[in-house]
Amino acid sequence: MTSPEPNRWTSHRADAVVARKENYEQLRRLSTWRLLAATKAPAVLAILQSVFPAGDRRLPRSELVARVGTQLALLHDEEQEPSTSSTSRIGRSAAEYVDGWVREGYLTRRDDPAQTETTFEPSPATIDAIQFIASLEEHRPTTTQSRLQLVVQQFDRLAQETETDRDVRLADLQRRRERIEQEIRDLAEGELMLPSTEASLDRLRDVLQIAADLSGDFLQYREDLRAVDLHLREQILSPEGSRGEVLEQLLAGDDLLGQSSVGRTFTAFFRMLNDPVQTRTAQELVDRLLSRDFARALSRDERDRLANVFSDLYEPAQEVLDVKTELYRSLARFVRSQDFRQHRVLLEALQEAQGIALAQKDAVPTRAPFPLELDLSRVLMSSVAQHRLKDPTDPGAPAEAEVHDVTALSVEVLQDLVRVNDIDIVGLTGRVNDVRGTAGQASIGDVLRAHPAEQGLASVIGLMFLATQCAQEREGSTELVAWRELDGRDYAATVPAYYFLDDVPVE
Repeated sequence: MTSPEPNRWTSHRADAVVARKENYEQLRRLSTWRLLAATKAPAVLAILQSVFPAGDRRLPRSELVARVGTQLALLHDEEQEPSTSSTSRIGRSAAEYVDGWVREGYLTRRDDPAQTETTFEPSPATIDAIQFIASLEEHRPTTTQSRLQLVVQQFDRLAQETETDRDVRLADLQRRRERIEQEIRDLAEGELMLPSTEASLDRLRDVLQIAADLSGDFLQYREDLRAVDLHLREQILSPEGSRGEVLEQLLAGDDLLGQSSVGRTFTAFFRMLNDPVQTRTAQELVDRLLSRDFARALSRDERDRLANVFSDLYEPAQEVLDVKTELYRSLARFVRSQDFRQHRVLLEALQEAQGIALAQKDAVPTRAPFPLELDLSRVLMSSVAQHRLKDPTDPGAPAEAEVHDVTALSVEVLQDLVRVNDIDIVGLTGRVNDVRGTAGQASIGDVLRAHPAEQGLASVIGLMFLATQCAQEREGSTELVAWRELDGRDYAATVPAYYFLDDVPVE
């Protein structure tokens, strides 16, 4: 009697299940899974959403600790229950929680040379966790008709653009022309077909959700660029492989970060975002949508997100570009200064010592006496943690700033100030148009950073006057602007956030 042949399908399926289980075991170690599975996940997520509201993607350590400190009761309530974890103890400070969240990967620490204080921001894992929880709260199904239409439209467009058969492509264009001509005839005869309000809202909300998902993608872009930079440095220090090729490309000035897959993807996105023609066209489309009847059913938050959908993308995209530029310059300095040779010698010495230790690990028992006598030191030993290191780049405590009360300026008051103080409005108009033409949009702070205020406060007042006439205000938002007066003293003020989306006409 012969044994039955094993079921190949069942065996293959079992192997796939085992492989998937092992993959999930790896994902379980990631910060996103650990955060969602943590005992204090509800409190931690709620606090992180509170301390990092929209617009505050990065905070200095002192401000972050202060904001977390106002919500400590939520975390301490969680700790009142019995716990066997050695890390959980009653009375932990806000600073201890912040440091713990950095170690767990919930927060990302950034050391900015331009800042005297370390800054923190939510990690990509935290953004993913918050978006996942938000999707559970909204209870909006993802299998909507509008999303299916988006998928089909993208498939159709890709199929048309990649078609190599000229006859097939010509036939597609003729069918599209016939459909357009039919729509023109129907419209000329008075037949106007509009989608339902519910369908229009679904499509608009799906697009807004896609735009919101980009916030986490920007953080991931930065992490991926740093990972590429680390991989290139490892290749340079590696004794074999493609080290010579990488060095030749870097010495020749090639941007290997930009040539990576993540670099190419981000560069294409950034170019499209900063294209003045596409930006102006997209903003006109947004304005048209806001004027539609179905847009009245949107909530205030949704209307604000729609109005600022492109301006909200520019700042984080610019931050990613700054990170990419700094990594490229650092990598180029690392190669051209020959620092990598010293690192390579140190790496070879460490590898040699590690090899000797591994060769002796089986020959030398762990409890074998070591033939070396050490005399007791008479020096009083203490922890280096008690010493406070001096940072030579720290300028010290700044002089106490003089703070004035906030005064609201009306358009009429701004007009009087411009007329009385002989402000150079023509020159300011040219500077606004110059900055806006380069970046696609410009705020008052952007203009002052690119062109210092030649007339001091008068230049700031002139820019405020132009903004009230020709710029779009972001309701409820402000920005900090700084300038230097003619006496050499620096000043700063908080002004409403205005964005110049089009050129200011020269009068």
